[in-house]
Amino acid sequence: MEFDEFLRAVAPLFGLQWRPFHRRGIKRKVERRVAEIGLSGFEEYLLKVKKDPEEHLLLHKILTVTISRFFRDKEVFDALRRSIVPDLLKQDRGELRIWSVGCASGEEPYTIALLWREEFEQISPQVRLSILATDIDENLLERAKEGTYKNSSLKEVPEGTVGNFFRKAGEFYILDQAIREGIEFKKHDILRGEPFLGMDLVFCRNLVFTYFSKGSQIEALKKIALSLKEKGYLVIGKDESLPLTYPTLFVPAFPNEKIYEKFS
Repeated sequence: MEFDEFLRAVAPLFGLQWRPFHRRGIKRKVERRVAEIGLSGFEEYLLKVKKDPEEHLLLHKILTVTISRFFRDKEVFDALRRSIVPDLLKQDRGELRIWSVGCASGEEPYTIALLWREEFEQISPQVRLSILATDIDENLLERAKEGTYKNSSLKEVPEGTVGNFFRKAGEFYILDQAIREGIEFKKHDILRGEPFLGMDLVFCRNLVFTYFSKGSQIEALKKIALSLKEKGYLVIGKDESLPLTYPTLFVPAFPNEKIYEKFS
């Protein structure tokens, strides 16, 4: 069995598309796993994935791992700073609730927390910021809680922010404990889990609308819409598009930044 054939067979098991995984990096990781457990090739591994729930979960993690860094796609956070958060604060909400879907090792939710601390905490002390960060991979969640990163993750962070909120320890940078304590990290599967209700803003970047099948994208989008309050916002990846059913759920707010407002 060739790797493409394996991908075509295995992707539907996770509600994923197969084409995004047609990359040498993913192929090498799968080949390494096949060798680790002493199997003869992709065909035998496919049978194991179908029968073994733990292997099923492990392969899902291999396929959907994402590369993240602080302030990734700076224009998105500029729009938050300039328009989105001020608009939400005008609605006199006592709490601002944000959900980071597929948070990986935590750079995205921590970026939101840093932005809040530097730009809005002083001027809106009456508003409590609540950030929920979810991922299916428990190992990534544990890494996120540690808040320890290499310089490559910080290359888009302003120098002053690094100086104020990170402590250098050898080749690593450790995020300030006060920022880390403000995030709730939780294991969650966007397809199989229930949505978290009452959100003002949902980040769902470079996961659902890149890797998931169209049917799974629609299901996830419905859950996100349910999770958002009226006039809540959804942020997706800059190279992603919503499924064609989205006009019934969302309208573009900042098209260039791929930010949408919940349709009401």
